[in-house]
Amino acid sequence: MAAVPELFGDVRNYYSDNEDDLFFEPDGPKQMKCCFQDLDLCSPGDGGIRLQISQQHYNKSFKQVVSVIVAVEKLKTILVPCSQSFLTNLFSFIFEEEPINYDDAYECDAAVLSLNCRLRDIDQKCLVLSGPYELQALHLNEQDIDRQVVFSMTFVQGEISQEKTPVALGLKGKNVYLSCMMNDGKPTLQLETVDPKLYPKRRMEKRFVFNKLQVKDKLEFESAEYPNWYISTSQVEEMPVFLGNTRGGQDITDFTMEEISS
Repeated sequence: MAAVPELFGDVRNYYSDNEDDLFFEPDGPKQMKCCFQDLDLCSPGDGGIRLQISQQHYNKSFKQVVSVIVAVEKLKTILVPCSQSFLTNLFSFIFEEEPINYDDAYECDAAVLSLNCRLRDIDQKCLVLSGPYELQALHLNEQDIDRQVVFSMTFVQGEISQEKTPVALGLKGKNVYLSCMMNDGKPTLQLETVDPKLYPKRRMEKRFVFNKLQVKDKLEFESAEYPNWYISTSQVEEMPVFLGNTRGGQDITDFTMEEISS
């Protein structure tokens, strides 16, 4: 983006009091009204360029730009002994560059990718809702299999590696996501209600993000907020799903996934 800088004091002495005389006069350039020798722009000679700058340039930036463009077109038709860098130096004198700063909160507008799935631990316990804000792991009979929670697994921004894929786990058809928070000094898993107008999104808050690790057909879900803490189930039937920091022990951190087509 270009901005109009404040001109040097010695150049202001050559300003025109007539705002219509911006950069040049209607009868064509007759003589230099502003000297640019110190800027090494060109040697105007007798047939040099008459350049005038309005004193009121602060409030007429758009008109200035238009006038510069018109002046450039005029220059193309004028035969004067001037170096090829004249126009480049002229624009450098008038304009200065400003860096473009990107907000850290900028979000990619690409579509959010997700899939629907069911999760079971390696003991074949299914995950079901027990009340509005608690998940339990238990074995289900064939007639109760529809009680399983269907997750909407969203692929989000985060630490991506060959082993890890950042995801968020929402409950399909509900404005609820699994999230991690500190409770009594211990990382805790919970179900959190969100605004459906804002979620899902590519840049999820870190408490919602889990690093999905896959080894063969087994999955683990590590909290991005609390590394080395994993979604876990108990060996005991009908216990809440929780966040644990023991892998390969009594608590179960390995899951299988069944993808749902719709």
